[in-house]
Amino acid sequence: MHLKIEYITDKKGKHKSVIIPNKQWENFEAEYYRMKNKVAVLVGISKALQEVKQIQHGKKRGKSLREVLNEL
Repeated sequence: MHLKIEYITDKKGKHKSVIIPNKQWENFEAEYYRMKNKVAVLVGISKALQEVKQIQHGKKRGKSLREVLNEL
């Protein structure tokens, strides 16, 4: 995707703000939230795998399916 970017600059020419068309912003924002949710899922999986290793090494007690369901 090619962004049509406009800059607002100060008197010295330093960029202060960026303007992009609203449709491009909406697409960017939607993609950002998709990626954010994907990262959250991957982090959750990573933590679960670490917990499994702790259970396998006897450092943490596992839960029964009944215990897990009761937590919901």
